[in-house]
Amino acid sequence: MNQFSFITLCALLAAGAVHAQDAPPPPGAMWLGQFKVDGKATPIILHDRSATQGAPSAIDMPMLNARGVPLAKFSMTPVGGRFEVQGGPELLAFDGKRAKGRLEGKVMQGNKAGSFTLVQAHPGSPADNALYAGSYQIAPGHVIDMGPMDEAGGLLVFLDQKTLRQGPLYPLSRTSFVGGPTIGAPYPFVIGADFVKDAKGQVTGLRWRDGKRTLLAKKIAPFKTEEVTVSSGDVILKGTLQVPWGAGPHPAVVFAHGSGDATRAAGFWNTFFTRQGIAVLSLDKRGVGASGGDWKKASMQDIANDWLAGVAMLKQRADIDAKRIGVHGSSQGGWTGALMAATSPDVAYLIARAGSADPVIDTMVYEIGWSVREAGFSEADAQEAQDGARSLFALGNASWAEFSAISTPLKAKPWANHAWVVHMSEAGWGRPWNALNAGFDPAATLARVKVPVLWFLGDLDHNVDSASTATRLAAARKASGNADMTVVRMPNAGHSFLRTQTGNGGEFASASYFAPGYFDVMEKWLKQRGLSQPKH
Repeated sequence: MNQFSFITLCALLAAGAVHAQDAPPPPGAMWLGQFKVDGKATPIILHDRSATQGAPSAIDMPMLNARGVPLAKFSMTPVGGRFEVQGGPELLAFDGKRAKGRLEGKVMQGNKAGSFTLVQAHPGSPADNALYAGSYQIAPGHVIDMGPMDEAGGLLVFLDQKTLRQGPLYPLSRTSFVGGPTIGAPYPFVIGADFVKDAKGQVTGLRWRDGKRTLLAKKIAPFKTEEVTVSSGDVILKGTLQVPWGAGPHPAVVFAHGSGDATRAAGFWNTFFTRQGIAVLSLDKRGVGASGGDWKKASMQDIANDWLAGVAMLKQRADIDAKRIGVHGSSQGGWTGALMAATSPDVAYLIARAGSADPVIDTMVYEIGWSVREAGFSEADAQEAQDGARSLFALGNASWAEFSAISTPLKAKPWANHAWVVHMSEAGWGRPWNALNAGFDPAATLARVKVPVLWFLGDLDHNVDSASTATRLAAARKASGNADMTVVRMPNAGHSFLRTQTGNGGEFASASYFAPGYFDVMEKWLKQRGLSQPKH
């Protein structure tokens, strides 16, 4: 659903990009910690894959936007470990001793000496994470939602709905989890979650540590989960349906995922909706996870039809209220969600998060401009990159000779590595996808949407032009005569809706809090329209 790392089109259409359906590296053993040199701490995650023959061990340095960096001279024994990594211009060499689940020792950065600490994480399991997924109430009005998130490698990801703190939880044992100070930094541990089970092994609550506070929370809003299969034409889609316990029929929501390789587990989004008494259908996007087909050969309408096939399946269930099935679309899901609401009478409402109302080509050009700006280039460079990108996107089904005649000189520009479109290849999927989708303009679609609409925009979104989208939504409201179309502008929110000062992607790893004005507004909006039925 692209809500945690929140994949953008620019990262996906680049030639040679690695996709989620490619074979991932084996997980191996994970170690969490940091190293310090000259008093500066750098959080790290070590992936020890030495137990798998031929699999390279690697290290992540999230705050430096470095992930999966291969390690050299890697050795891990019961008494110690050592490894090397090229940390920029200087070699980083680690040598430490193991004791009580920790690896500690000396690090050399060139000729500078420092220290490092690593704590071994528990392997964890999808079954445990599914068991712990849910909502935990500390006090009335203070709930922590959590669930496994595929975009976070399947880790549990939490959101404290009162403080809006969020982040991944790393297992230290089957029942004890920890979190770091920011989304990207796993260490030092400042969050703790110890799950409590009853005599039958059912999770009843947790002990939650936030800094120096320890709070007790009761698990609320239980739900049941089942695997589902949906047919969309000749494409078979797989996914998960989470249904609140209790007598139905229940209202339901279908997730319209964002761009790229999106899969079903969306962390605290799933459990937020089940806590509202709403069943959640989240499908693996076509060509991703367990679903067939190939989204890279699909139009926006094709993807919308996939999600509508999910709506049709829900309508047939006795435990679902067929008149209260809506869609929540994130990013690209704003386009496909609008298509759903405009083309099917079975969609009762539309919620969009960081969705664009601009044409696809304008949105991609806007993204590229900001990618160049974030890299430190001038406004003149950003405009030049946008003009070049627009000329390439506009070629559609043009021959490779025509495309390369324009793209080749652009590759020599200093900003070229931040304008992915110039690197599209002749045999790659980017150009066919562009030919199918770049010309899509949602204006006519939005003008046909008659159901209640709640559209959230981040004012510092560098993927979606929020000002332009707000203007076009106002025009759509007038054209459609839809009096129940609400647009919410969120200050200090970027595309991911994390709290930000600039909107730059480089802030992501250091962020800790969700921007206010989304979950609480959505909860109230749903309740006012009778589209939810919370029981807590």
